[in-house]
Amino acid sequence: MKKTIYFNGKIVTVNDSNSIAEAVLVEEGKIVNVGTNDDILLLNDKNAKMVDLEGKTMLPGFIDPHGHIVAMSQVLLVVALGEVTSKEQLVNKLVEYKNTTKLPQGAWIIGFGYDNSKFEDKEHPTKFDLDQISTEIPVSIAHASGHIMVVNTPGLEAFGYTGMNYEVPEGGVVQTVSEDSREANGILEENAFMCPEKKTIVSQPTFEQVLDSIEKAQRMYAGLGITTTQDASVNEENHYNDMLLAAASNGKTIIDIVGLSTQFSTFNQMKNEGTPNRKYYNHYKLAGAKTWLDGSPQGKTAWLSQPYHVVPEGQPKDYCGYGTQEDDTVTEYFVNCIKNNLQVHVHTNGDLACEQFLRCYEKAVEITGHGTELRPVMVHCQALRIDQLDRVKKIGAIPTFFNDHVAFWGDYHYESVFGPERAQNISPIGSALEKEIIFTLHQDPPVKVPNQILAIHNAVNRETESGRILGKHQRISVLDAIKAVTINGAYQYFEEDVKGTIEKGKYADFVILDKNPLEVDKKELKKIKVLETIKEGTTIFKA
Repeated sequence: MKKTIYFNGKIVTVNDSNSIAEAVLVEEGKIVNVGTNDDILLLNDKNAKMVDLEGKTMLPGFIDPHGHIVAMSQVLLVVALGEVTSKEQLVNKLVEYKNTTKLPQGAWIIGFGYDNSKFEDKEHPTKFDLDQISTEIPVSIAHASGHIMVVNTPGLEAFGYTGMNYEVPEGGVVQTVSEDSREANGILEENAFMCPEKKTIVSQPTFEQVLDSIEKAQRMYAGLGITTTQDASVNEENHYNDMLLAAASNGKTIIDIVGLSTQFSTFNQMKNEGTPNRKYYNHYKLAGAKTWLDGSPQGKTAWLSQPYHVVPEGQPKDYCGYGTQEDDTVTEYFVNCIKNNLQVHVHTNGDLACEQFLRCYEKAVEITGHGTELRPVMVHCQALRIDQLDRVKKIGAIPTFFNDHVAFWGDYHYESVFGPERAQNISPIGSALEKEIIFTLHQDPPVKVPNQILAIHNAVNRETESGRILGKHQRISVLDAIKAVTINGAYQYFEEDVKGTIEKGKYADFVILDKNPLEVDKKELKKIKVLETIKEGTTIFKA
């Protein structure tokens, strides 16, 4: 039998007593025992592989509670725009790609990750900017939030948003060149490009390209200590389930991947046993449902109860963003999820989106007589209000916070999105902890790279790029932040019996770090490096 003993370490078990161990015995991918060096070394029958941790720190493998690994894989195949700080840089980078890449017939030029809050004028690019790249080849670029796309003139023609009489899908917005014009300016919001009939218009990489890139993306995740991740965008049209099953069948899955079937496909794709009982097939399982109720705060499409601090140009003074669905539709979806024993993950950024989730899930529980045991997940929760938290707890919901907004967009939220007062309570993790609500932390890849060490740092410090502290009262301890990316993630996935802590009987999913997060200066947490990642006893990354 394959045995390994890790010893001479600082093993942060994250168990109920928060104990620190020195050694752990692993056999056939599972933890057999945890304790002191003397305890574990006495168990050695000379057949075990001995690994001296030399004082390094071991944690449970990090769990990514919300993300889009197939989209992350696709992003690795397109033009990365996350670092551009002006429209000129953006255009130049796409022109360089066009001039150095042989595009197949019918292919688009695709970019991802631009962030207009980094631009001097804070304004999105338009078709007029992208037409500088090409007026013949369609061009699309996605905002860092994933909720806004900008296309050039050929792109608008492909989407059917030309002339003056085009129709926009419900829950979507096509921005125009002026208030009194119907001419599209190239900026598309939400269902204008995300609904099923529009989602496949932009040409995508081939099945084979994505399959190879899924493996590369997992290697990147493993390098960041992640042993379980998610794809929250699986549906019949995009064939993500086929891709992930193919990756699993061909031995290309090295970490656990949990798929979520989106609203329009859920009950076709999820016909057998419900979420708590679904099993992995070679590290992949389709295990839950997904829908969305609003957009993003940095894109100013999140649905708020009070107007944006700085209202987008062309919008009325009382502009608060908008929702994507009516209550009846949302409630019916929740009822059917509960009847099918499915956990539902719901995109809720603004406080009115959070309110709609609470209102409709409460109604669904009333109709069905149960559902709280399914641990519904509220995704992002940027503007979740403190007065809403008691209701979150009552229905057993798990908020998964994109708390890293504080670091990436905190200054923008303070100055433009929410204003100084509301910005103090974005991602209210401290308040959730006080209410004893189980929550998790994520980066919504590919919006940002899935970096749970950074999540720990930002949960503890809540410091913006300029050094401003947003919500000192919302900061949490290092240990509570570690729990949010380990055992709480396991709980969210109904896997707390096999993951999330270093305890006897659980999978040997570990991450080995160069420093102990419980001992370093809190300002230095983000500098901690992953030295090794171990999935079920097998090393899948080593620095």
